[in-house]
Amino acid sequence: MLLCTFVAALLASSQGPTGSANVNDPQSHGSVGDSKLSLDEAIQLANGSLSIGSLSPAEQARVSGSGTVTEILVDCAITPIITIQAPLTNLTGPLPATGMVTVTGISAGGNMPVLDGGTQATILLMGSRALVVSGFRFENGGVAIDAKMPAPANPVTGMAMVAHCEFEAQSSAAVQLRGTGTDKTRLMVRDCSMSNMPLGYRLDDQTSNGQLMSENERITMDGVTLGCDAFEGGFGQVTMWALWRSSFVNGETLAKSRRSPTSTQLIMFRIVHSDATCYGDVIDMEGTTAGTSMIHHHHGDWVAGAGKKCLWTHPRSAQFDVHGSEMVFDGDLIIAGGTTSPRFWHQNNQYTNCSITFDIDGALPNLLWNNYDNCSITVPPLARSPVVIRDSHMSNTNIDSQSFLAPISVSGCYRVGGALNGFVSESTPAPSLFLGTTEVTPQDPQVGTSLTLSADLPSGIILFWDIATSYSRPVTSQEPVRFYGDPAAAVILPAVAIYQSTLTIPIPNAAGLIGLEFYAQGIAVPLPWVAMPHAPTYHLPRGGRLNLRL
Repeated sequence: MLLCTFVAALLASSQGPTGSANVNDPQSHGSVGDSKLSLDEAIQLANGSLSIGSLSPAEQARVSGSGTVTEILVDCAITPIITIQAPLTNLTGPLPATGMVTVTGISAGGNMPVLDGGTQATILLMGSRALVVSGFRFENGGVAIDAKMPAPANPVTGMAMVAHCEFEAQSSAAVQLRGTGTDKTRLMVRDCSMSNMPLGYRLDDQTSNGQLMSENERITMDGVTLGCDAFEGGFGQVTMWALWRSSFVNGETLAKSRRSPTSTQLIMFRIVHSDATCYGDVIDMEGTTAGTSMIHHHHGDWVAGAGKKCLWTHPRSAQFDVHGSEMVFDGDLIIAGGTTSPRFWHQNNQYTNCSITFDIDGALPNLLWNNYDNCSITVPPLARSPVVIRDSHMSNTNIDSQSFLAPISVSGCYRVGGALNGFVSESTPAPSLFLGTTEVTPQDPQVGTSLTLSADLPSGIILFWDIATSYSRPVTSQEPVRFYGDPAAAVILPAVAIYQSTLTIPIPNAAGLIGLEFYAQGIAVPLPWVAMPHAPTYHLPRGGRLNLRL
């Protein structure tokens, strides 16, 4: 929906006479009336605060077309590096904004034009949702992009966009979103990289009935100490940091949130198809009793540092909404929440070498179809919400409840090794394994090569493979299964998998497939003639995304 709104606004902006400003000054500000058109002068032209008539003939020659400047171009062949002399003028476009303003870097010889922030506090300020910035390499500076946007007069205006950019060595953060009063700062960042900096994203919400929306897709963070640092001090609406199809390596923590004690604003981390390997905690979410803090995480591999946590919600009195599925965890989890917490569920996940603590007084944890290997599951003495683990596999996993008000029930699970201690009961134990696993490789196959679909299934379970068009934004709140590919577009492969099997699928060498994304999914069911009442009627092991490339 957001993308559709954005495209509609972009198309609408193409109507009417427009102009292009072609920057050729290696200094960010230059001087009005000199022989070169600077980036800051081009921004002032787009804002309407500088008239073309104020420019020198040489500067005017860099402006083409007629009407309002809605396109700013920086050609790397002409201006390979722009030195930022001072923070650039806040880019808003004409007020009120009547269309999209684009700021585009044009590569040359495989290199993007560089905006070198030096020791400046900020490089580029974005003050409107009707903006697109693409094709630049931001180096140095404190904050590369600082976004603070008032609520737009035109409600159709969706999100500003930053795309196909590189961020390197900012001393504070690559991207910052801020809001006060009724601001509605909404920014989409796509196909960007961030490296060698303390912070990827900073979110600072001080709004009243406003919003901060940070939508991010295909982001690589390497050498970023903290991926996202979010502070929630707002009232009335929502703050969101969404991360899709991304990776985080060589950093301490993927995301951390903090709140003011009285903020009622909903804050949400939504992280899907994103992997993180950290030397600290992966997610550190601090909540309060005044507003809900949400962490929704699906279909990713998370590795925490030694003795650190993949997921940590705290304190136990705060209000949380936690759900995760199709995840692989290597590291501890502490999931806590107070009496007003609405949801806690983890389904279809793999936990390896994890210490898992449920310290909850609110909604009952819903744990289904999980695999626990060499783990411990604990409920501490003060918890009040009983824990039920259903239809799961447990290997060498100790289970211990220290609270008589929050016992742990193990129902319909296959368990081998490990001990049950304290207020723990077990019912209808499964006599054999029943959950299968699958693997799809490679994730980014070339057209003209092949795809490998592997399944590891218990005795009595068979599996059918389907390949479907991948959802760009899958619905991940469904229980007990999530669809990452569109069932209406699914093709069922004419093969049945049993035990340990491998299926090789040739990919046509067709140019039309390049850039498309699919999802391969296994559908596991018990053999109808094998008595397996302990097995679910069907189960969807985590599948895999496929990004076809040249």
